[in-house]
Amino acid sequence: MNRFTKILATAVLSLLLVMQGGLAMAKKGKGKAPVTMIMNVEGQIEYSKNGKKWKKVRRNKFLFPGYLIRTGADGKGTFLNQSTGASRALSGDTVVEITAEGAKATKGTLADAVKGGGNLVASLGNRFKKAQKYTTVRRGVKKDHKIKLKTATHKKNSAYHLSATWPQLVWNNEGKEYSYRLSVDDQTFDIAASEGNMVRFALNGMEPGKHLYSVEVIKGDAVVYKPKKRSSFIWLSADREQSILAAVPDDELMKAMVLDSEGVMVGSLDLYQRFFEGNRDDNDMRPMLIQNLHNLKLGKLKKIEANLFNVIRNEEE
Repeated sequence: MNRFTKILATAVLSLLLVMQGGLAMAKKGKGKAPVTMIMNVEGQIEYSKNGKKWKKVRRNKFLFPGYLIRTGADGKGTFLNQSTGASRALSGDTVVEITAEGAKATKGTLADAVKGGGNLVASLGNRFKKAQKYTTVRRGVKKDHKIKLKTATHKKNSAYHLSATWPQLVWNNEGKEYSYRLSVDDQTFDIAASEGNMVRFALNGMEPGKHLYSVEVIKGDAVVYKPKKRSSFIWLSADREQSILAAVPDDELMKAMVLDSEGVMVGSLDLYQRFFEGNRDDNDMRPMLIQNLHNLKLGKLKKIEANLFNVIRNEEE
């Protein structure tokens, strides 16, 4: 398999993961997922959401209906269509409109489509509608703080995987006055109070397979919250961990999505956060991070990111 084929295969996989995972509505494509991705960018390539403000494309970028792409004389790239898996080469001095069907040249021409390795048609259905809800910030009457700590758990349709490379459990920090008692199988760990919205704790020496855990919340000497049942996670074997590492692409956003799809949710969280901190303009893709926070039961961070998603979206209108 040559280098281009490997890159294309990785892009196809990553785009499929986006379709399956669901995304929030794009500014000009309400209720729609990205329809194509531009990759292998070289030279001068710019994108716009409204035809007025243009920004340089510096890396692989997912594109929604209504986006525009234009190239300078030296601009080159490749469009990957999510619904067909086909790719089309982009050359210099071209303007392209992104429609529901994919890329359409309004100036210059696009190369003929090259058939992809498989059909990527995917129905977003209820999962997509659910992802849209993650971006909604509900404001109600402020109530007295009542501890009810939720923790992520391994499920058939929502895996929670840890390993030697990704060993951290995470949960909401209820406040700097609270400490925690973590129980994993028959081990117990006392975790001191800290500031911030999230608590992390790294495990080590775990055997591959399923493990049960729970988190008690402590204030002073009193346990103020104890869960009724335990959550779970799967510790990956070294071989499984290495196979995931070998399949992860270099592109930071794609890497986050691949890890997320593999249930390595904390590893993907770190990549999502780093990506969006440095790429505010990719706000249309932020629901991937918001959904990850939802699955990890990190409600405080989820609310912050949902607020930011809406603030940036309103700025762009």
